Amino acid sequence: QEPVFLRKKITLLRAFSLLIGSMVGSGIFISPKGVLKNSGSVGLSLVVWFACGVLSMFGALCYAELGTRITKSGGHYIYILETLGRLPSFLFLWAEFFAIRPANSAVISLAFGSYMLEPFFAPCAPPVPAVKLVSLLGYYMILALNSWSVTWSGQLQMALSVVKLLALALIIVPGMMLLAQGHTEKFQDPFDRQSLVLDKLPLAFYAGMFAYSGWFQTSFVREELLRPERNIPLAVIVSVITVIVGYMLTNVSYYTVLGTQDVLASPAVAVSFAQRAFKSLTSVIPILVSLSCFGTMNGGIFTFSR
Repeated sequence: QEPVFLRKKITLLRAFSLLIGSMVGSGIFISPKGVLKNSGSVGLSLVVWFACGVLSMFGALCYAELGTRITKSGGHYIYILETLGRLPSFLFLWAEFFAIRPANSAVISLAFGSYMLEPFFAPCAPPVPAVKLVSLLGYYMILALNSWSVTWSGQLQMALSVVKLLALALIIVPGMMLLAQGHTEKFQDPFDRQSLVLDKLPLAFYAGMFAYSGWFQTSFVREELLRPERNIPLAVIVSVITVIVGYMLTNVSYYTVLGTQDVLASPAVAVSFAQRAFKSLTSVIPILVSLSCFGTMNGGIFTFSR
């Protein structure tokens, strides 16, 4: 006879780590190539990255307001159900279950498997069956952990969020040091008109928005948040601003160390950066990137199950 509900266990720190852990995934380590290729210049690509961050902030603030007014968990589905009705919400949920989430989970888990095996097979590419096997093992480990304990999955998310910020710091610091030493030649004529490709600019925004995706995750766990009227806006504002600053500095560091040609030629920008900046620690960055993807998988399963 008593109602069944999830207990309020998500603090402000856990909400912050959930957002950071969901946004900082494989995107910042893969998307820079797509943004640069489809914008055509260093300057315009940085403008695209900043604009994508501002758009994400607007969306996150809208969801923060919805989260304080609609007190149910469930994210997009609940908001569509409460505003547009049962049929649109059912169609959205059907698409989410059969197309959107499986594809997103596949991209992130395969990136996890690929980066995890990278140091063991370098300079060759890891075998595809091995990548798939490691990806499945990682995904099911996260699935089992989330089924077992909300507390454990929340603590894992906080730990992996620290790892993500550490990975960004390892990329940002060498680039900033080179800039401080006067290596600004890669930023000469940043808005080169000859290389601009404005017709492909929407594709650049698509790649950038993929890297920022995850700003809506707190809306999925609304009922489990402690003091949601205070913690949702605070977590959203702090986390999105942190990610915007981190992404901008990371891209500046990519361009400073690698240059535009190497970024465009690289199949994995973070690995190429590690090979150039950390010759003796080449395997560190791929492992950190794989753990970053692991955290994004954990955040995705944690929220989507709601």
